[in-house]
Amino acid sequence: MKKWKQLMNSVQWKLVVIYILLIIMAMQLVGVYFIRQLESVFINDLRAQLKEQGYVLSLIVSPELEAKAENDRDRAKRLRARLLQAAPNTSQHFTIVRVIDQNNWVIASNESNEKIFKLPNRLTDLMDKKQPFAKVKDAEGNDYQVYVTKLLDRQQRELGSLYLEAPLKPTYDRIYRISKILIKIAAVALAVTGFLVIILARTITLPIKEIREQTKAMASGDFDRQVAVKSEDEIGQLAISFNDLAAHLRTAIKEKEEETEKLESVLANMSDGVIATDLQGKIIVKNIPAEKLLDRQIALGSSITEVLSLSEPLKLPLKEARQTFVEHHHADAETQTVLKINFTPIKLKGNDLIGMVAVLEDVTEQEKLDRQRKDFVANVSHELRTPLTTIKSYIEALEDGAVEDPELAVRFLKVARQEADRMTRLIQDLLHLSRLDARKSKFYKKPLVLTEILEETMDRFRFQCQQKQISFTLFTHGSLPRVYADPDKLMQVLDNLVSNAIKYTPEGGSVAIVAKRNSDGMVEVGIADTGIGIPKQDLGRIFERFYRVDKARSRSLGGTGLGLAIAQEIVHAHEGIIAIDSIYQKGTVVTFTLPPVSRR
Repeated sequence: MKKWKQLMNSVQWKLVVIYILLIIMAMQLVGVYFIRQLESVFINDLRAQLKEQGYVLSLIVSPELEAKAENDRDRAKRLRARLLQAAPNTSQHFTIVRVIDQNNWVIASNESNEKIFKLPNRLTDLMDKKQPFAKVKDAEGNDYQVYVTKLLDRQQRELGSLYLEAPLKPTYDRIYRISKILIKIAAVALAVTGFLVIILARTITLPIKEIREQTKAMASGDFDRQVAVKSEDEIGQLAISFNDLAAHLRTAIKEKEEETEKLESVLANMSDGVIATDLQGKIIVKNIPAEKLLDRQIALGSSITEVLSLSEPLKLPLKEARQTFVEHHHADAETQTVLKINFTPIKLKGNDLIGMVAVLEDVTEQEKLDRQRKDFVANVSHELRTPLTTIKSYIEALEDGAVEDPELAVRFLKVARQEADRMTRLIQDLLHLSRLDARKSKFYKKPLVLTEILEETMDRFRFQCQQKQISFTLFTHGSLPRVYADPDKLMQVLDNLVSNAIKYTPEGGSVAIVAKRNSDGMVEVGIADTGIGIPKQDLGRIFERFYRVDKARSRSLGGTGLGLAIAQEIVHAHEGIIAIDSIYQKGTVVTFTLPPVSRR
């Protein structure tokens, strides 16, 4: 039963059934049309015969009706004799002929009944319709073809009517015999056509079955089989194309396997750890360096949040790149590893997210190298500051009255001391920038509570703001995470930015420090003031070294023109971004970002 069901569901038998049904429908349509046309031809022939016979009989009957007779009975006998002579009733195709006067009385007929009788109402109604031909039924249900024509005298006056009635049964019998012959021919044609359709269906479906078997083999990994090409038609071309497809797939899979091996080799030999996840954060790819950096085994399918144990959980699916730092403590309490983790979403060409990748980088050694460079620069700067300190000491001694004109000497020495201080600051800034440029400035980065650093900055500048009657406030939006930064360098950035804000804000103005966390996870700090502002044309160069917007005003207020450049280098060294926005004569806002840190 199952085998028969599969056979009937095959394309071959569907084609056979469809073709046979189409042929049957076509034969039925042709047969019906043919029978109808044949019936129409036969009936038209019969009508033509009746019309011709009626014409001949009218030529015989009309003179008899026009001639005077002694009585109606004698005229009826003569008319009957004439009708029997012209239309004998012994034939199989018996035609009834009746002569009807103007009052619808049958006065003569070739029927056996010689009585004069009145035409039935149904026939009278038929004649009143003035249609020469009509089809009628008798009491037994037999069909007859009727023809009625007027009888006229020589002056075209109506004498009566001639009624002819022929049975349709002989015509129907002929049509039936022809239909039986047609059905036999159609049955033979259907059998021959069905046989040819089966052969055609097998010709089409056998290669398709072979291709189906080949697809099953390909699904199981066998790409070496070939489909036999038995013709050059579309089916043969399909087989050739399928063989080409199998060859291309075999080559593509081989290349894919080679690329996969290369990728696995690259991941295994990378110094950085790599962890890839799907949209739900389940790990799908990891390499050995990642396990070494985290000092643990990573199981595929586990959650990324469980492996990294971030204090700030990732929002999945990750839509924007994010960076964070993790302090990893080993079994040895003195050993500590600082990991920088970059999270990047993985997108297809259509910008559809399919997961994310996390790259783990060990930055512990970089911190050690920074510390060494700082020690070196500190020693050099100490050697350079020593002679400047000596000069400053002598100038202070002369200021105590070592010259003849004390007033003039004090004034000169005071100027000299101010210039010496300015030179000291300049050298310090230059040394600092030199260290930053050469990547020799050491950053002692560690987890910091940002609010504590900001409050310390507020305390250092609060007295200065009170002297100028400047409103000095601190705003924090929500709970801020700890940042991974060097506290001294961060203090230096804040000191430079806050001192500039206070310096260029007139009395009665305001300065505010604002801190918040951005959507990308970075912590943003902004210093806003209501000072003199910066012209729009100068904003693009404000971070250049020694660049001043108003050189005369800058000299009167002090400064070397290196504060913002140093702040920029320090922020960039913390993987952050610094920006400035200002409206001239209204105020300035300087913002910079710092990376958050998660402790493990």
